[in-house]
Amino acid sequence: MDPLFVQNLRYKLQKRISRLNSVDSEVFPSALTQFWRFFDRQPVFVGIIEGLLTQFPNIANITDALLRGNEWRAETEEEAAAAGYSVLRLTGDRRDNAFYLLGSRSTSNLNDALDEVRELYLEPFYEYIDEQLDDQRAMLALLLRYKHRSEWFYRDNLYRLCLDDARHTEKHLALDLYAFLYDQGIDFMIEPSSVTGEVDLIAAQNTPDPLVLDAKIFDGDSRGKMYLRKGFAQVYTYTQQHNEPFGYLVIYKTTDRDLRFTLRRAAEIPVVVHNHKTIFMITVDIFPYDRSVSQRRPLQAIEITEEELTGMLDADAAGPEQTRG
Repeated sequence: MDPLFVQNLRYKLQKRISRLNSVDSEVFPSALTQFWRFFDRQPVFVGIIEGLLTQFPNIANITDALLRGNEWRAETEEEAAAAGYSVLRLTGDRRDNAFYLLGSRSTSNLNDALDEVRELYLEPFYEYIDEQLDDQRAMLALLLRYKHRSEWFYRDNLYRLCLDDARHTEKHLALDLYAFLYDQGIDFMIEPSSVTGEVDLIAAQNTPDPLVLDAKIFDGDSRGKMYLRKGFAQVYTYTQQHNEPFGYLVIYKTTDRDLRFTLRRAAEIPVVVHNHKTIFMITVDIFPYDRSVSQRRPLQAIEITEEELTGMLDADAAGPEQTRG
């Protein structure tokens, strides 16, 4: 990412964390509420947290146990950060002093208890976010930015690619996405021959740490539900082959029908975790609607469940290219 952009984010985050570290127990709840309003408006922060929480699906149960007074210690820095986020998020919504019980086992003073809460939960959470600002997990924020940029300003241009060169459409769309990420400061190298040839852009990356990202078209017809299921399986297979924990499937929707994912995890970005691999799915709507939202026909949706996505993997463990359906 742009270093100045990261520097600005860090400054804003540091300033608000400093306030949380300086106020007393009476002011802390309202300061925490203000902090979450700031945090939720920063796509980079939200993207980092989305990636973190997928690693700890039981963190809500741990948080609940902590608020009931149970003892618990994180085994890793990542787990401590996830618990810190979950505890501070939940307690910030409660608007009472219950969360001070988290730090009151050794003191009855609210301010002393708050200092323990800061040490055990706020500090690990903050340090993780700060360290991850330069990490690839901020990729989610950039992909959301690409989605909005494409739908707001480049919808017609991208849709025309689908009409002008149907055979190579997905490759052209993927190149547009890669060019955008490169302009945003994401460092990766693609072999020059792969830009004009038929080599897969993921396999062609000349790096030991490739960006596992693939682009697929969804037209609700020949490239419909089954086609996306195969695309999901392909990204998953790449995460295995390159030993990467995260993969991204960018879906270009070229139909007026809606695409709906029904998944176990409720999140801003559809995500599936399978066999310790995390796959995010970002839909970019490039269909050229000729009517305003209020004048369009009732929305028709095509639904894809998590069982359908992972079932494709179970049906053919050898790889998505041999899967039929």
